Amino acid sequence: MKKVLVAGAALLLVGGMVGSAMAEVNLSGDARVRWMVKDSYGFGNDGGYVDGQWQSQDTTNYFDSRIRVKVDAKAKGGAWAKARIRMNDFRWDGQGYGMVDEKKNIWVDYAYIGVPVGPTTLIGGEVVWDVTKFFQWDVRPTVAALNYKNDTVDIYGLWIVEDDDVNAYDNLDDNNMRAYGIYAKANINADWSVLGYGLYNDDQRDYNSDLSSRNGVDNSGFLGTLNVTGNVAGLGIVGEIAYVNSDVQGNTENDGWGGYAEVSYAMGALTPALNIGFTKDSYAADGDFGWLMVGDIQPIAVIKNVGGYGLDWAWVAGTVDYAVSENLKLTGNLVWTSIDSNDDAIADVDRLADLLEISGEAVYTVSEGATLQTALGYLQPSYDGRADAAGVKDDGAFGFMASMNIKF
Repeated sequence: MKKVLVAGAALLLVGGMVGSAMAEVNLSGDARVRWMVKDSYGFGNDGGYVDGQWQSQDTTNYFDSRIRVKVDAKAKGGAWAKARIRMNDFRWDGQGYGMVDEKKNIWVDYAYIGVPVGPTTLIGGEVVWDVTKFFQWDVRPTVAALNYKNDTVDIYGLWIVEDDDVNAYDNLDDNNMRAYGIYAKANINADWSVLGYGLYNDDQRDYNSDLSSRNGVDNSGFLGTLNVTGNVAGLGIVGEIAYVNSDVQGNTENDGWGGYAEVSYAMGALTPALNIGFTKDSYAADGDFGWLMVGDIQPIAVIKNVGGYGLDWAWVAGTVDYAVSENLKLTGNLVWTSIDSNDDAIADVDRLADLLEISGEAVYTVSEGATLQTALGYLQPSYDGRADAAGVKDDGAFGFMASMNIKF
């Protein structure tokens, strides 16, 4: 009840501010209802992980839904505030238990403010942070930042609070873990842009002798990425190389690396694209990088991240986008991935597995701001012969999603 009252009070406050001559407040948002079917997500090995939880059954289907409202407020002098309220973001259980008991039934997933000072803007709060989909995307760091932006460059100086949690081994007031960095994006010309991002983790947390705090290692170190995006005679080109220090990854044997190159070419309604890339020494791409069955872009993904602890990945992915009409858009994916284990794994095995993804998606615009969406995917693993000899099954995984979405 308290959450409902707080949310209601917030919306009433917004409503009162809309009519004020001293401020400008805009509301927008989105909502969805989805149905998912997932089969053989453990590749036939007695169930599998579905949304991070082990399911003993081989096939599962369920609904989920959510509503999100964005609040964008601007003071008369130019200072601004942004926030988003999420409501009933849960998996249906038929009795409302998930909705009623879920601690995040009504919650705020970002809230931050900005104050223009000359040609710069001071920013602070829990922000929406997008670097690249391969490195970091749609994350929520708590940040104090200084931003300078014009038609050519967009630069941030960042001071990030990574961990100030109180526990038996540390204090709240000793700058437990901070990160300091620079984000810079420059438009070289109308066709080419370069983005660079570098961050240093400064881990000052205290650890007891049995290393029982957090993950038991000093996570100090550098991480960053360099992305180049351009166009040559209608050919879209994207290239990126990313790096994460071994201590930042969690005391891996070697520093993590990842990179990819993608080319695409628009031919009227048809746009084919080819993506070739790798991850090395436990680098894991952000979940927003990937396709349908690999990469956490849609809820039917079997594997949430490209790359990961103890793994080296290499892939070749073909994607085709086709606009059937103004209202109907289709996407198809054919992805081949080779996975080896590395020094961080229990056993260093070449040719650990191959994965083949065949997937597709259709989005139909019913009316302005309302779409119907379906996604269908198949992921076939092929394990190293030693795994076959040990009785590890490699059945193909099947996923389906149907969703109705609105934006307002």
